[in-house]
Amino acid sequence: MCILVAVLLRGRNDVRAGGGGSWRPSLGVFRGILKVGVPAALEEVLVIGAFATLTPIVATLGTVSLAAQRVVINILSLSFLPGLGFGLAATALVGQAIGARRPDEARAVISISLRWAIMWMGGLGLLFFIFAESLVRIFSADPAMIATGAAAIRVVAFTQPFWAATFVYAGALRGTGDTRTPLVITAAAIWSAVGLGVILMNTSFHSLAGIWAAFLVVGPFETLVYWRAWRRKC
Repeated sequence: MCILVAVLLRGRNDVRAGGGGSWRPSLGVFRGILKVGVPAALEEVLVIGAFATLTPIVATLGTVSLAAQRVVINILSLSFLPGLGFGLAATALVGQAIGARRPDEARAVISISLRWAIMWMGGLGLLFFIFAESLVRIFSADPAMIATGAAAIRVVAFTQPFWAATFVYAGALRGTGDTRTPLVITAAAIWSAVGLGVILMNTSFHSLAGIWAAFLVVGPFETLVYWRAWRRKC
């Protein structure tokens, strides 16, 4: 925080806190920040809440599955990094293009961002699928844990391209100033996946992999809805 404040006070790339103006709060700017920021913050809360809700659900499968779930989350945190990066880039560049009234440039940005995000996250997914056992073995040598975690990781591997697309499309919509649409789509998708995971776990797939299979089922539909929302916007 201190470093960011110092950079903003000094100024960089024509961005400088304060400038020659007043530090007096502007209610208009404050309302604009809340309009954009509150839905984005609520989206993150709902996503974190969904993953937190999975913990007691997975706990019903036993200690091994609960431990393997922690490993899967750790690995997911690695795979999300490229998607988050390209999503943030899409937000910034689309915002600039829309502000300059160049929608063609915004569409080009999304095309390039999608290509690179899918390549990175798809590549990581391929590595996850091939080296699933080795990844779990970093955390534990227990054979049951390795088998349970590897099966779940291989399911997660197939979701990577879909998640890559949702990161980019969500970032693009935020770049247009629309944070409500990503809130609705993401919240509906992730909580649908949690609900479907519970159903799968209690019916034919009584395993950790069965729970994560729900995200694989929901992923294509979430991507399609995001694509349609972006096409309507730009």
